[in-house]
Amino acid sequence: MRVRRRFTALVALVCAAAAPPPLRQPAKPWVLDYGETACTAVRDYGAGAAPLTLAFQPSPSGRVVRVSVVRSGRSGDAHHFPARLALGGAPLKTSGLRFTTRDRKKDVVWINVDRSALDGLVAAREIGIQGSLVIDERFALPQIAAVLKGLDTCTADLLKYWNIAEGSAVAHPPEPTRNPQEWVNSGDYPAQAFEEGASGAIRFILLVDETGKAKDCMVEESSGIATLDAQACIVLTERASFRPARDSAGKPVRSAWTSRLVFKL
Repeated sequence: MRVRRRFTALVALVCAAAAPPPLRQPAKPWVLDYGETACTAVRDYGAGAAPLTLAFQPSPSGRVVRVSVVRSGRSGDAHHFPARLALGGAPLKTSGLRFTTRDRKKDVVWINVDRSALDGLVAAREIGIQGSLVIDERFALPQIAAVLKGLDTCTADLLKYWNIAEGSAVAHPPEPTRNPQEWVNSGDYPAQAFEEGASGAIRFILLVDETGKAKDCMVEESSGIATLDAQACIVLTERASFRPARDSAGKPVRSAWTSRLVFKL
């Protein structure tokens, strides 16, 4: 009898762990933010003592979308983790980044996803985000079709604003003021990725203003390792400098510079 009771308890535990989380319903309407360097759709799913926010932020080209979940609390040092996303089709296996904001008040999860993968959300009307011991959430997504369309429209406007759309005024693209190889060094390798032997290549885009300053960085093609993606943009935004792009009259204009950064052991 003792063995049978233990077996029954084990089965109950496994079944409970496999149960999907409850579907969170929105607490407020969607907010579409037309920022200077990025378009972001944000919606609150929690309030009061348990705030919870879901956000979608496309890269300037719209090829990659950063899916973010922001919660109260802190998680310690930034680290990556295996993540699974339910987007209306087969589960997408990828890598997520978890970190704490500088004010130490919010816990953030970032996951980079190809824009095309989000099309399944229109029919599914929900998104599931799961990462062992990090996050296990489902969010209802009413009006998601209109949100994705709004983000696509915003991104098209952003391309024009930064003069990177077809037919832009840029006659001479930005030029690095020194060899881009000097912007990074072996000490920039994220500790967790180094310890795990993880490597990968990130295609990124830097938005460069009229003074030659890198105003923002976004991943255009993910390495599949979230800490590598994040570290690439942190380092490049801090260290990259350019002679700004110029139009046909020689006037400095906003533009962008795209390249690849490889982390390899």
